[in-house]
Amino acid sequence: MSVQIDVVIPSFRLEEHYLLPILSLKRPADTEIRFFLVADNPAVVPSPAIQQLVDNQRVFLSINPENLGAARTRNKAMEMGNAEWILFLDDDITVPANLLEIYAEAIRRFPKEIGFIGLVNMPPPHKAFSHAIVASGSMDIFKIAKDRKSFAWGATANMMISRVAMGDVRFSEIFPKAGGGEDVDFFMNIRERNNFTDFKSLPEAAVEHPWWNNEASNFKRPFRYGMGNSWLPQLNPKYAYHDFPNTIETVFLALITGIAAAFLKPSLLPAIGLFIGGVVLIEIVAGAVQSAKRRAKPSIEVYFYLLLLRLIQEAGMFWGNISRGRLVGITERFNYNGSFRKTHFYRTNTYKLVKWVLYPLLVIWIWRYTSA
Repeated sequence: MSVQIDVVIPSFRLEEHYLLPILSLKRPADTEIRFFLVADNPAVVPSPAIQQLVDNQRVFLSINPENLGAARTRNKAMEMGNAEWILFLDDDITVPANLLEIYAEAIRRFPKEIGFIGLVNMPPPHKAFSHAIVASGSMDIFKIAKDRKSFAWGATANMMISRVAMGDVRFSEIFPKAGGGEDVDFFMNIRERNNFTDFKSLPEAAVEHPWWNNEASNFKRPFRYGMGNSWLPQLNPKYAYHDFPNTIETVFLALITGIAAAFLKPSLLPAIGLFIGGVVLIEIVAGAVQSAKRRAKPSIEVYFYLLLLRLIQEAGMFWGNISRGRLVGITERFNYNGSFRKTHFYRTNTYKLVKWVLYPLLVIWIWRYTSA
């Protein structure tokens, strides 16, 4: 059985340290492989080593005339080819020499699958910020192929899809240009198009992904992810549900109440101020309890970063909805596992239980304190 694979690699930097091993991957027997490298940076200059590999037969290079963003760049790269299978790879991963052989063998064994989720390994964290990212669970999708036999979506750092299964589905361009949420939307739309069939996990197809910026702290990424993810319930309402307000939403609602109280009943302002302070304290306590349960490195610095990561991503989601005037997005959540459970307020975890035990106690204390 002959196999055709288009390898799609969007890139901004064109770093040959990562790209040369990818573009030089061994072609499995009876397999047609083509690489489509698209640079989303009009100012980039390909190195001579990369240019030498570009032959417009096996390796193709296109440089966008302007920064088009992750979604449009991937769409463009996919349209450049026509192979039966498409392999998405990031431009900053380290690949094993037999990666394409593993995927080609999977295609031959499971030709009717809609796609395969590869494994993305990251180095052990050495800095507090990286420890916090691991404990937060935000990178769990990278190792989903190891944890689940199949799943509703995967990371575009290392994932293969069937072009037939994809059909006319493309990455939506309404998400942030630098990425955030568009991969979830894309893969779930393919899944829906194929009777909600999950993608098969392929943990043996493993790549290595480095920490960004040498593990330096960066809060633009979680805010951007939050903004992007705010679109998911709106575009995919079948997976949406409502939950209790998170910390950012609670503080916002309290501030709105405070503004109203300033005109209608100023005597409530001290109680509202105490409530907002208590909400922040409860967030710290609940976050610390959950961090301990997730076995985060016992460090005040790690707990602090965990707190910031959660609040900043919540702020991104909140701002994404508010900036579009979508008030219904407040308290709206998304089933990232692709389930249709619509029962509101049903999700519980340690973090949530701690918060909703402490909230009534906070209200009782404020009532007694302000009534004394």
